[in-house]
Amino acid sequence: MKKQLFLAMAVVLAAGLTSCGSKKQVAQPASARGDVEIEVPCKETGFDDSDYFRGTGTSTAINKQSARTAALENAKGVIRRKLGGFVQGLSADYSTAVAGQAQADKVQRLMETEMNEVVERMLNDAEQICEKMFITGNTGQYESWISLQIPKKMMIEKMEQALTSDEELEVYFKREEFRKYAEDKIQKMKEARKEATGR
Repeated sequence: MKKQLFLAMAVVLAAGLTSCGSKKQVAQPASARGDVEIEVPCKETGFDDSDYFRGTGTSTAINKQSARTAALENAKGVIRRKLGGFVQGLSADYSTAVAGQAQADKVQRLMETEMNEVVERMLNDAEQICEKMFITGNTGQYESWISLQIPKKMMIEKMEQALTSDEELEVYFKREEFRKYAEDKIQKMKEARKEATGR
């Protein structure tokens, strides 16, 4: 009788353990959880490559043109912020190297002014490489996505032209040395982006 009781208890215990084990959560694929992947418009054209600085902007508005204008400005803003660091770093490194510590601050300020003006002119002429427009189903608003690009080589050339046309900077300007510093800074930006995004 005792053996039968122990046997029955063992069966019940095993069944309990099995049912507890079956409650253990197993990682499910996204589709099984009901997750939905969202397609990001202009995704592939929003990243810099070896030849171009790029940026993607988006905006939503009740007016189609307002949405487009704001998306365009946002795309410019992405590139502007990216190039702000580039201009500041390049002007600081180059001015210290060619002007010495005594004149470095003055030369850096002059360089930044000229180079930022080049950036703004190039942003105004930036090539549009992607544009998507949607009407949102729940609100009826327009959603605009725009990607822009600026050629790196052309930007450096235009910066060189601007710096050589300034009488104060012309004394310190050495074209080949400037190009070397600019290319080195672009390479560092590329490496930092790859480390951060894997692209």
